[in-house]
Amino acid sequence: MQWRLFLALDDEWRALIRTHASEDARARWSGDAVLSTVPHPAAIVEFLRGGGGDPVAKNRLLAALARRAPTDDFAMRTMLQALLPGLVNVAKRLARGAADDELEAQVLTEAVYRIRHYPLDRRPRSVAANVTLDVLGTIVRDRTRRRAASVRDVVVLPPDRGDPSVEVVELVATAWSQGRLTTRDAQLLLSVAVGTDTLRRRAEREGVSYGAMTERWRRARDRLRRAVLDRPTGSRS
Repeated sequence: MQWRLFLALDDEWRALIRTHASEDARARWSGDAVLSTVPHPAAIVEFLRGGGGDPVAKNRLLAALARRAPTDDFAMRTMLQALLPGLVNVAKRLARGAADDELEAQVLTEAVYRIRHYPLDRRPRSVAANVTLDVLGTIVRDRTRRRAASVRDVVVLPPDRGDPSVEVVELVATAWSQGRLTTRDAQLLLSVAVGTDTLRRRAEREGVSYGAMTERWRRARDRLRRAVLDRPTGSRS
């Protein structure tokens, strides 16, 4: 079973960038100090989805798209396409690896809403991480409410035998949504726990010592532990 909506979006994008809508967007963005520096919407997505590159420049591009996204459909669609790999990862983690049409639609619906209503003035940094975490946090809270409703009369819940990385994602997302973790902490914990990053690579990328990055990770881990321990007895999320 495949993630049909995500694949359909990729197919749609390949067709969309060859249409007049793409050329019209380029014309609209020609006066934008940031977007005009990249020759084509396809190049914007390619740059934003690239593994390397300048994170400050990437965030500047995403911020420029977010500024236009409330009223510019092509800016919204370009930003959605750029963030798609992270959204796919959210869905895969929450679905425990199995494709789920309902979850897929929920992730995309929530992502479009977050892009359209992104609070750029209040959260100008880490735009990609903020949108992804907003989507993750919203879906985790929704699942928590539905789970609580379905097991309201159950005193003892059976242990979860699923993918332990999903539990980590849910714990981090819940703590972040409750204000117990900063976006920076949540990003760090998730990238190391369920991603492919390492503390040493992050230290090199951010220009800090390995010891300083390790200490930052330790503090974030301790804040997550306190958030979990402070939950009411019997709560799982």
